[in-house]
Amino acid sequence: MNGSSGIAGEVILRPVSPVEGPGIPTHRPYEAGIRIMDESGRTVAECRSGPDGRFRAELPPGTYVLHAEPDVAGPRAPPQTVTVEKKRFAAVRIVVDSGIR
Repeated sequence: MNGSSGIAGEVILRPVSPVEGPGIPTHRPYEAGIRIMDESGRTVAECRSGPDGRFRAELPPGTYVLHAEPDVAGPRAPPQTVTVEKKRFAAVRIVVDSGIR
């Protein structure tokens, strides 16, 4: 593949505190495995977000469904549908709900 298209983004965990306000962080980067499936439900790629929450996957143009999968049982993000256009990287932010209220 020529590396000219795909998905690039970040995974964040939020909320990280039961209260929000000035000077209180609302989210933090989150490490997770990311499974990328095509429209028929077949896994076509896997990648991992780093300690900074960022990830990148080279993919041909098409529509994909992303599943963030943490290493341990716990918070998860809902599946997210992303469309990759020719010669572009789709920007994605996957939000994992921490469950803190």
